[in-house]
Amino acid sequence: MKHFNALTLALLLSTTTSAAEVDSTLVEHLSAWQQVNTEAQINPALNGKTFRTDFSQLSLQADFQRQKAAFTLQEGTGHTLYSIDATTYLHLNNVTTVWGKALYHTGTARGIRFNSIADYSLLEPYILADTDGGKTKRERYEFQGGYATQLNRWLLGAEMLFRADHEYRTFDPRMRAIVTDLTLRGGAAYQWRGYRWGAAAELNIYKQTDDVTFMREEGVIAEYQLTGLGATYARFSGEVSRLYYKGGGARFLLNLQPESGNGFFANLSMSEHSYERIAASLNSLPLTKLYRDQWKTTFGYRQHKNTDWALWIDASLTRRMGDENIVGSSLSNNYPILARLTMYRNTISDASLSAMYGHSAKQDWHVGITTGYLDNNEKYRDPKREMGFSRLYARLWGQNLTPIGRRTTLSAKASADYLKNLDSTFQIPVTETEPALMAMLTHNYKYLRADYTCLDAQMRIDHRLKQSRLGLFCQLSAGTILTSESGTDTHANLTLGLTF
Repeated sequence: MKHFNALTLALLLSTTTSAAEVDSTLVEHLSAWQQVNTEAQINPALNGKTFRTDFSQLSLQADFQRQKAAFTLQEGTGHTLYSIDATTYLHLNNVTTVWGKALYHTGTARGIRFNSIADYSLLEPYILADTDGGKTKRERYEFQGGYATQLNRWLLGAEMLFRADHEYRTFDPRMRAIVTDLTLRGGAAYQWRGYRWGAAAELNIYKQTDDVTFMREEGVIAEYQLTGLGATYARFSGEVSRLYYKGGGARFLLNLQPESGNGFFANLSMSEHSYERIAASLNSLPLTKLYRDQWKTTFGYRQHKNTDWALWIDASLTRRMGDENIVGSSLSNNYPILARLTMYRNTISDASLSAMYGHSAKQDWHVGITTGYLDNNEKYRDPKREMGFSRLYARLWGQNLTPIGRRTTLSAKASADYLKNLDSTFQIPVTETEPALMAMLTHNYKYLRADYTCLDAQMRIDHRLKQSRLGLFCQLSAGTILTSESGTDTHANLTLGLTF
């Protein structure tokens, strides 16, 4: 907690005085106050009422991350990414709003091991992996478009999100992963007694194709079909290296939002998703299926006047469960599925309490604090394996938007996080685990049970051109993560762009 002195910059800036007033459009779209009740914005009907003003932004970004040693081997030791993106939020008239986003980024991720797929955090533990890994090139395309309108007391909205990823290596093992991810949302809300009572539904369709090839004369190395906590599907590990994943799911949301911005707010979401791993080289044989269910809720109270304050709680429960298919002998290249066993379970529970206080006038400043508890437990059925941790965490942050002259605005943010491990479990049968996989698990567990201190700061300068809506901005953010296991993470982001 001693590192929380990093907030001094933001807190000192909040005492700055100026004769000019901060740009009200920038305040509405950049202020941390918008972090309160962001879950409601998932409902496109409610998102049409998020902002009163129009705002568009075009930016170029360079993002850098480096870890002394990978906190998670499958996610690597860092990355260098470059991107261009455009976002807009526009009122067509008094009742209709549209918004959209387009993004492209490219770059490299370094030091990845035991992972030959994209979207590791989504699909693990059912991944394809090898001991070599290496630097991976990445490309991503994202598109988003939304529409909302009002019919008397009814608010209606729809939204589409699309993502396409391409990750590959140009040296052995030459992995190539292609992802398509489509999400469709529809929502409605009814205005009654000063509140917006909303509901929304979401449908997701996901697919990923994976292939690992070797070009060198020395030959190939084993590709493990991982099934959880160091266990493998031994029969299909080795040379089965052409896979695809298909799946998706649905989510349902309920919302309560005050029309005036002042009052109680609440959100509840329930989702079910599943992802099947299929061996393309074995006549599309299903190997495993991962199920993911999540319940999430937010409840709080906010007041936005000359003095702002908010208090709210967040709670979520995520259950991940994995089935493995027991496959019979091949008959004319067809593999009969004899049985299906549930072998993997993962339960994640998270609860937190947050508070925010601030002021909106010539300047806009806010400070906030979050405290919470997280428990993550993984189990594999046979042979019995278990790994997990529980921790307390706290976050203190501050933001200040202040005018510099009549057309320039300075935004400063700083935050400090501390994560304290309370308990951890590591039970892996050494004699029944490949030595390389045992070393991987031991490394990852060392950082799972560690304590973390995270420090971040951000500065942004916006300058509006004379007699024009067009503005220029420059944003620089940087931070570090320190662990009790002597691991470090350094990251920085530079963004240049236009607002209009």
